[in-house]
Amino acid sequence: KGLPKDVTHLEGRRLALLFMVGEQRRDIIPKSLSAETLEPSERTQVIELIVYETGEMATFEESFSMLLQQAAKQTIKEQWVVVFSPQGCEAMLTSLRWLDESTGRFSQARREATRSKGWIGVATIGPTTRDYLKEAFAFNADVCAETPTPEGVSEGIQAFRNQIP
Repeated sequence: KGLPKDVTHLEGRRLALLFMVGEQRRDIIPKSLSAETLEPSERTQVIELIVYETGEMATFEESFSMLLQQAAKQTIKEQWVVVFSPQGCEAMLTSLRWLDESTGRFSQARREATRSKGWIGVATIGPTTRDYLKEAFAFNADVCAETPTPEGVSEGIQAFRNQIP
């Protein structure tokens, strides 16, 4: 169903909806509001305006690698990396030493080789980041939060732990 008239009309005139977004986003809302399955009178034109961009910090890979080394020295048995955005995914996988240098894709053998230093799980905040990891690196995150909240991530990790014998 489309949006109510008090949102889409002003003084009897139909208005487009200004949808302010980040440069990395899914197009669920614009597609839903202008879907062919809606009556033409219920469809809403959506104008997307990018108002923020995200990027990887220049020092991320170095800082992340240093944290991983510190954790290895302390013999931490289980760690979780929670990924909130596609930016930084390559640096994360490189720091973890899980990418095959020749293909740039995830290597399960390389992941297994690092297990002696402790187990590291990867959780994503939602499906956009999960799908990016799979498509760009052939990496399947251990957990994808059902809701993009700290609670959703925590529940996903707990459900994952409950599956391990």
